[in-house]
Amino acid sequence: METINDILNPYSELETDIRGLMTQLFSETCGLCTACCCRADICEEARDSAFLAKLLERQGLKAADMDERYGWLDLHGCSLEYGRPPICYEFFCDELLARLSDEEARLAARVLGKLMDHVGQRALGGWHLVEVMEDSDLAKVDLGGLEQRLEEARAAYDVIRHYLESGRLGAADRKILAAIKLDEV
Repeated sequence: METINDILNPYSELETDIRGLMTQLFSETCGLCTACCCRADICEEARDSAFLAKLLERQGLKAADMDERYGWLDLHGCSLEYGRPPICYEFFCDELLARLSDEEARLAARVLGKLMDHVGQRALGGWHLVEVMEDSDLAKVDLGGLEQRLEEARAAYDVIRHYLESGRLGAADRKILAAIKLDEV
C-alpha cells in the first residue's frame, strides 16, 4: 500500500460486507422500529472527514448532497453504500441485543459493530482515520498500521460470518475476535 487511495477499495468492500451482515441480523427489528436512532449530526462526520469524503466521491456524492435535516437517511435507512462514520455500526439498542440468542451471538454482533472503528484507530498519531479533516494530512497516515488493522478486521468479519452460518466459535476464532477491542459495557 503506497497511498491512502490504495485502501479505498478494501475499506469500502469490508464496510459493504459488514452492512450486509448487519442487515441480515437486524433488518426486521430496525425496519419495524418507530424510533430513529440515526441523527444528521452523526452524518456530518462523513461530510467533514477527508477520508470519508473520498468514499463519498467514489459513490458520486458530494458533501453538499447531504440533507441538513435528515443527513444521508432516506425512507429505507442510510443511503450510503459505504463511507459511513464508524459509529453508525456500533450502536445496538436493547431491542436488537434482545433478539440475539445468547452471549456468544451478542459478542459476535458487538465485534461486528466495532470493525470499521478498529480499522481507523491511530491512523495519524492518536487520531482516528475519520478524524483527519485535511486532505493533505491523509498523505501522513500510517498506511502499514492501517493495512494491518484492515486485515485483522477482515479476519474477524470472516469469523463472524462463519459463526452466523455454523453457530460455532472455536478457540482460534475467539483469538481472532480478541484483536478487536470492545468498550466495556
